[in-house]
Amino acid sequence: MAVVPRRGGGAMTGERCGGPLRLLPWTTPEGGACYLSTDDPESLLSLIADEAEEEILRGAEELVTTGAGLRQLRRALRDVLRIAVSRGARLVREERPCEHGATERCDGKTYCCGCRRQIYL
Repeated sequence: MAVVPRRGGGAMTGERCGGPLRLLPWTTPEGGACYLSTDDPESLLSLIADEAEEEILRGAEELVTTGAGLRQLRRALRDVLRIAVSRGARLVREERPCEHGATERCDGKTYCCGCRRQIYL
């Protein structure tokens, strides 16, 4: 397992020998993307990344509901988009978190009708 920061102008495809890389929700000090090389979604760093994503999403939701300034909202949107790209890439490779298929809105949030898991659209 390795975190692979990307520097410079080279593009990263998200592939490595043996499988795809996971885009992490944080960046290098220079603002570059960080990737995780592991086939284990339950590895320590994968779980830390999952928790970081949830914290970022909660923070972005709070900024939206409290009417934060444009700069804060722009930064939150950038972070949420990074998470969306990362999760979208993993959905192609993994089973979906649930197969219930039906959603409902409650208090401005979207939930799965079957397992009540919040879905970030």
